Amino acid sequence: MHLALVGVAVALLACFVVRGARTDPHRPFSWGMYSGSSKGFLWTWDGADGGRPRLVHHRELGLSPEAHFLNIPELRRLLAATHPPLAFEGLIIGSQGDWWVRYDGSGRLRVARVPEGTGTGRLVSALRRLG
Repeated sequence: MHLALVGVAVALLACFVVRGARTDPHRPFSWGMYSGSSKGFLWTWDGADGGRPRLVHHRELGLSPEAHFLNIPELRRLLAATHPPLAFEGLIIGSQGDWWVRYDGSGRLRVARVPEGTGTGRLVSALRRLG
């Protein structure tokens, strides 16, 4: 009986791990979203006068909606390949450190390392400004 319970527990754990390992843009969770990943939180401004900020949509930069990974080398590669005219700034939060980024819309990307332990606070602050 004890062995049967252990077997059931292992089977349930395996199902949980397999489900968490799958990525899907419409799922609220996957292990890939958090384990060894980096995510970009980017915003731009509507209007010529730099009006109200809004989030950058993945299609505007040529990102795949199921992509859960964005780091500085990948962003540089993406910008070199797509040359988006859209100026933006934001944060990349992830396993390779946290970064502040600004793209001027004409090919120039500026990056700065965010001091360790302050990335999440900066993200919360940016979310409040956008909210």
